Amino acid sequence: MTICDLALYSPETSSGVRTYIENRIRYIRSRSDVEKHVVIVPGTEDQVVVQHRTKLITVRGIPSFYPGVSLAINIGRIAEIVEREAPDVIEVNCQYTLPWVAFLATRRRRIPVVGVYHTDVPACARHMVERAGLPLSNLVEKIVDAYVGLVYRHFTLTIVLNDGVIRRLNRLGVDRIQRLPCGVDIEIFNPERIDLDFRKRLSIRSDQKILLYVGRLSAEKEIDLLLESHSKLPPGEFVLLIAGDGPDKEAIERYADSHISVRYLGHFDSPSELASVYASSDVFVIPSRHETFGMAALEALACGLPVVAIDESGTASIVGPEVGVLAHAGDTGDMACKIREVSQWPRDKLRDICRAFAAKSYSWDAVFHEYFDIYRKLIGTGLPSIGRP
Repeated sequence: MTICDLALYSPETSSGVRTYIENRIRYIRSRSDVEKHVVIVPGTEDQVVVQHRTKLITVRGIPSFYPGVSLAINIGRIAEIVEREAPDVIEVNCQYTLPWVAFLATRRRRIPVVGVYHTDVPACARHMVERAGLPLSNLVEKIVDAYVGLVYRHFTLTIVLNDGVIRRLNRLGVDRIQRLPCGVDIEIFNPERIDLDFRKRLSIRSDQKILLYVGRLSAEKEIDLLLESHSKLPPGEFVLLIAGDGPDKEAIERYADSHISVRYLGHFDSPSELASVYASSDVFVIPSRHETFGMAALEALACGLPVVAIDESGTASIVGPEVGVLAHAGDTGDMACKIREVSQWPRDKLRDICRAFAAKSYSWDAVFHEYFDIYRKLIGTGLPSIGRP
């Protein structure tokens, strides 16, 4: 079996798609039934790197509004690359231009094309223009909705990460859908990564609670709500740590510089270093209602960290009452109350509960086993790959 991934992410910055693809590469090393794995990613320059059975092909694109992320514009050329690699199945991890590569590459040789809905693009687009007024934000969401529906109706199968996305896609006429979660590397992310000198290095007192946010620093992540919630907590009792990269990096840095109880840690390229930050904190907070899953929340749970998430988000599907609580979307007062509530839970007991919860159902091996079962069924049925857009 030959698998081709069309993916949009930056090798230099953290994102759910990058984590997903890197773990697929590791998983495929152990698969005897995968002869070749091809990953095609837009970047700043053309490059080919071979890692075991995986050929990572970077094709030159144009810069996007996300730092380090490039958009593919040479669709015909990329489609030719895909055809030469002759995959048995194509997976598209992009909602912008790469789906059209799959449409073009499968015109002559019809093979299954699977689309993974990593980001709720219409909701994010709406949020990014909300300040311009309700009429414009509604219009933008409808336009993006129409485009998303057009793309996903033509995939052989769409994989989503939460039930809320199923309802959205059903309204757009997308009905070939299957729900599968993302996963976590339970070897790297575990409570044993705790750093006993962590607080000392950051000048955090033993009686202070450490709140942590890890993820992209951009408008749809609603970090502004987290900052406001933190400001409503008792002064001096909670220190907020923020790790990640993105368009709002400089604004976060300026805020941290002017608030003694907020620290910006930068971007962690090493998963083991990031795991140490998780394991050394007290509460993980993921403030966005636009999360389709919340991979960082799962990493936090695997490190024994309880989670405060949003009730209208995809993260709600993985945060049960034994490992965290859900706050109301956009309600900073409620988020502050939920943070205080979780911070009072017995920390030592929670480590084992959160760890066991993440390890039981969300290891990458278990997740990718399900993905590969789907590939085999699609390849075996001989179904047409996509309709003609």
